[in-house]
Amino acid sequence: MAGYLRESVLKTVVAETIDLDLDVTVHERIDSTNDWSLQQCKAGRDLPFVCFAEEQISGKGRRGKYWVMTARSNIAMSLAWAFDLSHQSLSLLPLSIALAIVKTLEALNLTGVQIKWPNDVYVHGKKIAGILIETQPIKKKSSSSGSLSAVVIGVGLNYDMSPLSSGVIDGGPESLPDITDIKSEFHLKDVEKIIDRDVVASMLLRDVISICKNFQQDSKQNLEKFRTCYDYCKNRAVDIILDNKEVVSGVVQGVNESAELIVMIDGKTRTFNSAEVSVKADL
Repeated sequence: MAGYLRESVLKTVVAETIDLDLDVTVHERIDSTNDWSLQQCKAGRDLPFVCFAEEQISGKGRRGKYWVMTARSNIAMSLAWAFDLSHQSLSLLPLSIALAIVKTLEALNLTGVQIKWPNDVYVHGKKIAGILIETQPIKKKSSSSGSLSAVVIGVGLNYDMSPLSSGVIDGGPESLPDITDIKSEFHLKDVEKIIDRDVVASMLLRDVISICKNFQQDSKQNLEKFRTCYDYCKNRAVDIILDNKEVVSGVVQGVNESAELIVMIDGKTRTFNSAEVSVKADL
């Protein structure tokens, strides 16, 4: 069945391209791939593992938003990976994972791909993917050292948003952001043969795993690539919505070495490590 996600195919792609025997689960219907993965981590499931959902009914976005996905329409994936936090910070991970999504999209010959800080991917100014990263401590074994944590990397990639009941919902369909999907972008480019969803899912999984395997040595290089090629917000006027709902306005200057957003506000620079960014329309 073209387009259906199959565990055996996903395992084979990873084994052949990344040389990793990965534990793969495909759920026909699930509340949230991230929630399921966090529960599996708590239960002691060996890392790494990945799960996909054909249909997700209570998917999570950042800051309490929901990401609902109708059956066999888009890609909902959560990869659980062990990181040693005594040797590395995860501050650069969201942008690195976003670069993995960029690699997947550009391999499909999509153009105009950018990353909106801190964890969204846009195509021609419209959202096509989002990332949610959550952590769960790993119980140390007697012979282990360091500070291992299970990091669950959730990725939602829009493949076919035509049902319109899919997307990030925060209070109702009227709050859906300006979105796009792979099928729409193919149609705009007059591509006759659209690559199947299962192929895209395999490519995405391969690229995200590659980022995780090489994160410690490549994170600074990933940051520089984001800065020079893919920063959607830089030099644009934005509203910053803080955790306490306060809104401040300014112009984005870029990000610092810790991937914190730098914004010029009333002639002074401020940095933000957690906020929602609303980019104002260009005049």
